[in-house]
Amino acid sequence: MLLTYQDEGMTARSRGFGFDTNPFLVKERLPQTTGEPVGDWRQKAEAWLFGWLLENAWTTEFD
Repeated sequence: MLLTYQDEGMTARSRGFGFDTNPFLVKERLPQTTGEPVGDWRQKAEAWLFGWLLENAWTTEFD
């Protein structure tokens, strides 16, 4: 499942979205709102960001 979030982050970056568009950072998906354990939420948020950063490194290298 974490690979799916990484892929979503990579896709977001390839479409030109910033790292601040991480869907896990919106109020409706924060652990305080959903009741999800913080550790689970953090893994998802970091997986998305990692994917975004991978794509950013690749994209930036060839610009």
